[in-house]
This record gives sequence, C-alpha cells and structure tokens, in this order.
Amino acid sequence: MPDTRDRTLYVVEAARRRVVASARDAGRARAVAAVLLFGRASAPERDQLVVREPEEEERAAFKERQFASGGPVTLSAMTL
Repeated sequence: MPDTRDRTLYVVEAARRRVVASARDAGRARAVAAVLLFGRASAPERDQLVVREPEEEERAAFKERQFASGGPVTLSAMTL
C-alpha cells in the first residue's frame, strides 16, 4: 500500500464543480483538479480554483471510495 502519511485532503472548487484531492500541498491539489476539470494542469482557469479543507461528507465520500478498486493503487482525486 502506498504511503499517504505526507498527504492532506483538499477540496478544489470551480463554480459548481468540486474535486477532492489527496496531495502534499494545496498547489499540487490545484494542479490535479485542473487536469480533472479542464483537461490539463496548466489551464488558464487554474488560477481561479478555490482550495479549502473538506467538510465531513466530502471527506467520508473520498474515504469510502479511496480503496474501492481493490488493487495496489489508491485513489488520489475524485470529482463530486
């Protein structure tokens, strides 16, 4: 199982779309969210993304699906 101790959960928002990402810092979470939301990490819209700590239901949704694949790779980001 990968070591995730040095990662923190972040919620990254763009208008009405949200991404929950496990990342080392807010900048990396923003880059991951930009890929999921806009198709590339360097999208111009990336600067408009809002990063915050997750609420309990967002954290629970991520934890519920984090190991769902059954394989050795854990989920690092998902859209809500």
